[in-house]
Amino acid sequence: MEETKPQISQVEEVEQSNHRHHMLKDLAANEDEPQTPYQLGWRTILALLTLSMGNVCAALTNTTNTTTKFQVATVAKSPADAALASWIANGNFLVVLAMGPIFGSLGDRLGKKWFLVCGALLGVVGSVISGSAKEITHIIGGNILTGIANAGCIVSISCIQEIMPNKLRPWAMGVSQALASAFVVLGTFLAAAFVRDNTGGAGGWRWAYYFNGIIYGITSLSIALTYFPPPPVLRRHHVLKEIASSVDYIGILLMSGSFASLIIGLTWGGSTYAWDSKQVIATLVMGCVGLVIFGLYEGFIVREGILDHRLFQTMNFQILLFVCTIDGMLLLGVNVLYSQQIFDLFSENAVRIAVILSPYLITSTFGCIPAGLMALVNSQRLNWAYAFSTLFGIGTAVTTTIPVVALGLSIPSFLIGTAATVSISCRALGGIIGITTFTAIYNNKYASYVGAELAANTDAPVVVAESERAWKYVWIAVACLVAANGIAACFLKGVKPMMNEHVESALEDGKVREEQLA
Repeated sequence: MEETKPQISQVEEVEQSNHRHHMLKDLAANEDEPQTPYQLGWRTILALLTLSMGNVCAALTNTTNTTTKFQVATVAKSPADAALASWIANGNFLVVLAMGPIFGSLGDRLGKKWFLVCGALLGVVGSVISGSAKEITHIIGGNILTGIANAGCIVSISCIQEIMPNKLRPWAMGVSQALASAFVVLGTFLAAAFVRDNTGGAGGWRWAYYFNGIIYGITSLSIALTYFPPPPVLRRHHVLKEIASSVDYIGILLMSGSFASLIIGLTWGGSTYAWDSKQVIATLVMGCVGLVIFGLYEGFIVREGILDHRLFQTMNFQILLFVCTIDGMLLLGVNVLYSQQIFDLFSENAVRIAVILSPYLITSTFGCIPAGLMALVNSQRLNWAYAFSTLFGIGTAVTTTIPVVALGLSIPSFLIGTAATVSISCRALGGIIGITTFTAIYNNKYASYVGAELAANTDAPVVVAESERAWKYVWIAVACLVAANGIAACFLKGVKPMMNEHVESALEDGKVREEQLA
């Protein structure tokens, strides 16, 4: 009897390890596949390109962040204005984080097209307000509007996956991400050129916003004219009144308020208020407590809320949310901070900054070497900066594209809008945490080397040797995050069972579309 116990234990262990794999097979079995192969045509290809422009709009926002120093220099009228500079980027990220899951959840129920079209139109308004701003608060206000716009535009990520057979989703997302990255490179160089040439008079950075506004307008019009999806599954058999009553309003309020409180505390800490001030402590505590309440509410009170229980049929969803959060810290945080390092160590010329930043941006168009190599960069090693940022860009492309596809193939397809926007919110949260954390590491180290008084003097020139030492610790922190991401990814289950012929939202005429329109 004693001899059989180890065998039983081993069998149970194997069964438990395969459980999640079987759940993916069960998930795939519930996805209806067309009896005859679904033929892609010009409608789908055209919609893929125009929907990718929604992804482009959200990505282009980061290009204006690379000119933040020039924006502050033009419109800041006091030290208090300069202290608001972090909100130029964070105001946008915060709204994306809060509004994204709302639009995703509603899009899964009502349809996604008009969230995209109206969001892009709002982006035009926000870009014009930021570009024409005379005060720093007006720039922030415009960026908040573009944040709402981007929360609508990122719904395009789930739309792209819905219109393709499951097995072709990786290819479609690769095309979309490549297009977005190409526009980011273009936008970065244009923003730099506008600043260098002082286009339009004082504050050439304004035209970076105007360029983004033009892209938002083109995107809104093109999606309106090319994207005609059937109603989503959750809408086909329910009236609008039932759909409206099923929206998780309490969960939305809890999540948005908690994230807002948390990010406000992180943004205030060390800049507007001291980290041990009652304002910072109160907002951070409220944010953390709110997230705990949100988790309990979603886990035990509602089943089809923002964190719909059907999203958790495999462990992949939780793991990929963590991966997306770290990716946000790397992609958004590094994008902003690396341009600052280039400014400190190599050049204050906007175009030259863009040139040095370009290997990272260009290679992230295409697929991780440890980011700790970047810690070896100093003001005498410009070639090293080019080489290591190229490697880092390749790794970033992997964490930007693959998790989004894997996430969409690890949950029921009719919830892909909710899942994708929650993951984007995690990425935005990671970006804000990354910018805040990396900035705090740099500021604390730099102040310890040159003294708090000199470090706080924004008019004083940067002490290059001490800045080099401080940036080294930022890149060591980034390397640790990359390692954590790699470890988490080891626990993911393969999504091969879901790589089938299922099409969630057929655009081509035929039996599949007729059934979905019925």
